[in-house]
Amino acid sequence: MMGQETTGLGRVSGSLTSRKLRILLVVNLVILAIQGWFGDTVNLFFATSSVPAYPFSFSGFIQGVYSLGFTLEYHAFEGMLLMALSVAVLALSFKWSKARSVRICAILGLFFVFSAAVGGFLFVVSGFSNGGNSAQMGGSFIGAFALYFIALYYAK
Repeated sequence: MMGQETTGLGRVSGSLTSRKLRILLVVNLVILAIQGWFGDTVNLFFATSSVPAYPFSFSGFIQGVYSLGFTLEYHAFEGMLLMALSVAVLALSFKWSKARSVRICAILGLFFVFSAAVGGFLFVVSGFSNGGNSAQMGGSFIGAFALYFIALYYAK
């Protein structure tokens, strides 16, 4: 194929792996965008009234997620998917990219996705009443979104 070089062992180098990494970054960005819309929807329309705090545990978190129905359930599921995708982007950035900037953005992007997840967990168990945790989710989302765009720019 055009634009691809093969090594002596028949492995494709350079452009194909770079393209795969860019595709993975675009998928991650699209899911992040959907995650942002669902997060805003939950925050503005479903988590408007305070409820008693849930137990500070995974079961308390699950109880809180189920209390608001499908929209928050989907948002939480998508958050777990983003965490897995972010780990994959980090691992594959080390395998498929030589650019240090891509690797650094992947590390920081994963950090911000994790920070958003922690904020989400704490916001749910607070009974949807801790505005600081909600802000942590939103700010971390913006950081992750920006960093994955920068990684996409440098993943040539």
